[in-house]
Amino acid sequence: MMETRFYQVAGHRFGVTAESADFALMANYEPFARGPEDTGDSVFTLSIVDGEAIVYTEELRQEEEGQEIACGHTAQGEAVFDFRWGGKTAGWLVCNPDYREGRLVATGHSRKAAIDNALMVLFALATADKGTALFHAAVVSHEGRGYMFLGKSGTGKSTHARLWLQHIKGAELVNDDNPVVRDGIVYGSPWSGKTPCYRNVSYPLGGIVLLSQAPRNKIRRLNNIEAYAALVPSISGKRWDERIADGLHQTENDLAKRVGVWHLACLPNKEAAQLCQMTLSDGQIIEEAVRLVKEGLSVTLPVAGRSMLPFIIGGKESVILQRAGCLQEGDVVLAWVDDCRYVVHRIVRIDYDALTLMGDGNLVGTEHCKVGDVRALATHVVDAEGRPHPLYNRWRRQASRLWYWLRPVRSILLIIYRLL
Repeated sequence: MMETRFYQVAGHRFGVTAESADFALMANYEPFARGPEDTGDSVFTLSIVDGEAIVYTEELRQEEEGQEIACGHTAQGEAVFDFRWGGKTAGWLVCNPDYREGRLVATGHSRKAAIDNALMVLFALATADKGTALFHAAVVSHEGRGYMFLGKSGTGKSTHARLWLQHIKGAELVNDDNPVVRDGIVYGSPWSGKTPCYRNVSYPLGGIVLLSQAPRNKIRRLNNIEAYAALVPSISGKRWDERIADGLHQTENDLAKRVGVWHLACLPNKEAAQLCQMTLSDGQIIEEAVRLVKEGLSVTLPVAGRSMLPFIIGGKESVILQRAGCLQEGDVVLAWVDDCRYVVHRIVRIDYDALTLMGDGNLVGTEHCKVGDVRALATHVVDAEGRPHPLYNRWRRQASRLWYWLRPVRSILLIIYRLL
């Protein structure tokens, strides 16, 4: 006997009508089940039936890891997805133009896989214009945030996630292959690739990491354009459909601006996971500092590295940040530079609204940004004993100007400084 059950993923409710034998194959959906009292609207409904083969005109075909999906349309204009394993069709998903209604004509071959694929396709297409994206990615959670790992098949997404579980205390697997992202939140789903993980949980995205294999570990934050390009290949969608393409574009663009996206070239080792976690955690600390400064609060931010020697000792000293007012040359600022990273460096030149920054401890190299990219002004340096010292008293102003003009001999002076 046919019955209808309802499920909810990433806040989107959908219904499935099928025989009890088919529901017996859907244990992975139980964490997402909705009770019979739930009468909300559904983004789509799917009916699972048996029937004759569907005749359609093929438009596109893709193959990955032994699975084929052919896309096309019937003479009546319905969208068709033909799911195949080992050259044999497991089922045909037939949908109306807005993907709110679909029926899966299933065969006896790989029936569960056909059900899972039909529901994934319908979910991705029906929610594409609702700020939602179904990703091909692995996700872990740590300290209340989710971290998503992207990359081509075989680049090590699952391996990197497993390294976090092994070496980052408190890390947990959220989903191994098909998480859902909506409005900056990452959700578990009923679909999870080779590692079963069907958790109805959600976390604010703390970062997205594009992985690639390399002979050594190195990580850098991508600028907005690079971030957008990294997201697109990992999101499921029928991009030749204008409505879906426009919806996904909006989601990808918003996500690239809202969440930090990084490229990690790495080995499959503990050090790669630790480098990734520490870098993303530092990024969150800075984002939180920026938020508090924007609200009018003063924030003490630890400084790492040697780029501000000898005026700020990284790893030992911090800076007090406040809202930036009228900027002038010589100010030390927290700024988003070169459209890809934060620095705490000194302004060495102002050309209208264009700023040039340089670290006091750097021998060469400058960063560039607009006045609007300055997130805060550093007013004091806090020493290792917790004592604040103003950055802009008369002595420090004169010393910083002199230090800038001593760039040709900075390397010698810094060697002497470190020896002392």
